Amino acid sequence: TATITIGANGAVSPASVTITCGRVTIVNNDTRAHDMSSDPHPEHSQCVEINQIGFLTTGQQRTSGNFNTARTCGFHDHNLPDNAGLKGTIIIQ
Repeated sequence: TATITIGANGAVSPASVTITCGRVTIVNNDTRAHDMSSDPHPEHSQCVEINQIGFLTTGQQRTSGNFNTARTCGFHDHNLPDNAGLKGTIIIQ
């Protein structure tokens, strides 16, 4: 498992995590809400496990579905899909 934090600067950290199957938690420490979704935008179909995180208000955290297949999954904020600071990858080994 791994944790990704959306900081007060409005960016994810770390932008890339590597896990051996399992889940990822995203914590929102920003002052605004974010809607975290799988790539590509707007289909969100690459790694649907990420879509379980969804809408996060300030201070909220959620955990993805269980990643069982080795692959690389991209994610972004659905409402700010071009914001590079809110894009990242989850590498499942």
